[in-house]
Amino acid sequence: MKVLAALERLLQSYPIEQITSGRLAREAGISRSTFYRQYANVDDVLVQLFDHVIDEMVVAGDGWISGTDPLLRPSLRGIHKVFLNHGPLLRAVVDAEVGELTATSERYRGVMAMWDEAVSLRLQESYPWVPQPDLIAHALNAADERLMYYQYGDGPASVSEEHFNQTFDVMYGMWCSAMGIQPGSETRVDSSP
Repeated sequence: MKVLAALERLLQSYPIEQITSGRLAREAGISRSTFYRQYANVDDVLVQLFDHVIDEMVVAGDGWISGTDPLLRPSLRGIHKVFLNHGPLLRAVVDAEVGELTATSERYRGVMAMWDEAVSLRLQESYPWVPQPDLIAHALNAADERLMYYQYGDGPASVSEEHFNQTFDVMYGMWCSAMGIQPGSETRVDSSP
């Protein structure tokens, strides 16, 4: 856990490509040989840390995704809060998707596919009027990911509560519009003339 915490601290000041195993070992207070007994490289640490954060996001979004909570707002807000709290890490993971960190890139694509599938299934089960649920799920997740990347990527110290609320409200409105539901009550918008 010391190495994971050290990586998250370093990501607040350095882009992932500037974090070496030596720098990471020093930040964690361990030797390089100890580092290499646990990890093959920085990419391995990044994947493990990313997996922990994805677990947090899954817990935050589970109420709506599983259908136990019919309201989208609390789950979506929880996911946004997790991204905000781990902004530099998640920005690094997104950046790694187009870089040379192979394991992180593969894990990132897998997680995005998982979210697309989960949202699509929820749309099919609870919002049968939504056309092309696979496409809508992918579009909403991609828009959310990009917005969070730019708005929360520097972490919680750089985002006021007001700015967070405004950003979240924009995305929540987009989700509601795409799903044909009323924000707040989250009931179907009457489409009859």
